[in-house]
Amino acid sequence: MAAEPEWSDFWVLVALARAGSVAGAARELHVDHSTVSRRLAALEAAVGTMLVIRGGREFNLTADGRSLLAAAEAMQAAATPAVLAIRRAKAGLAGLVRVSVAPGFVPPLMRLLLPPLRVQHPELEVELVGAYHRADIAHGEVDIALRMVRPTEPDLVARRAVETGWFLFASRDYLDLHGWPASPADLGRHRLVLYVEAMHNVPALRWIEQYRCDGQHAFRVDNLEIARDAMSADAGIGVLPYFIAATAPNLMRVLPEPVDVNVGWIVYHETQRDTARIRAVASALASCFETHAEWFSGFVAPQAKPADGA
Repeated sequence: MAAEPEWSDFWVLVALARAGSVAGAARELHVDHSTVSRRLAALEAAVGTMLVIRGGREFNLTADGRSLLAAAEAMQAAATPAVLAIRRAKAGLAGLVRVSVAPGFVPPLMRLLLPPLRVQHPELEVELVGAYHRADIAHGEVDIALRMVRPTEPDLVARRAVETGWFLFASRDYLDLHGWPASPADLGRHRLVLYVEAMHNVPALRWIEQYRCDGQHAFRVDNLEIARDAMSADAGIGVLPYFIAATAPNLMRVLPEPVDVNVGWIVYHETQRDTARIRAVASALASCFETHAEWFSGFVAPQAKPADGA
């Protein structure tokens, strides 16, 4: 059974017809003479017929050769506009870029990332997609994703972007009433804000479970924003990323050290590596995280614990 013809071999036939000789076709295709002859022979073998009548430096197409040439020229004419459109899209900075992030990142990025990006690249449209599920980059669900675990897929480009610090927080009123824990061991005598089991794949969110005692009052939630609001409403002590807790002015960091620190990666498909609008947004995202690294990590001076009796 004959092999299927290679698409690139059709362009050899087109180049031969345009140039009128093997030497001319080789110059047009930027290859040597032997490559042109070899690819022509491969095309003839694939279609099962002679396409060119050889004779010295000149040649003539057979009837089958002329028929296949017409098809090859039609394919080239159809493909050229698409190729040019793709090249323009890759080189240009206009268009939509969809960025997947965990919902907690949406408010700060709307404030810190989007305004300067609009000034620098007003023709770009950036859409922040806040979702807990992992967006499928390979199938075009989004263009860029911020992942809190380094991807292992070989066709994804990953760039280390941000460290996120997770700390214990509670409202000032709760701590004034129930006291400040001196260490994690003291959590057993406090009300706790916990997370549903489906969120325990994040180590920081299951960390506090080890300090819960039987019969201890706990409030269990299924997202970080509700947890922040519950802590702010004096529900108890819980774990949050610093940058989310910082949006609630009455939340206090209970202990100075983080319970965990994880790393976020800017991820996109390798086929988009040379796409200008993807590079521009990925670079802006990395710059945003670098500029505000302390705020996202929480490695800033904690609020002072009130003196006893204060």
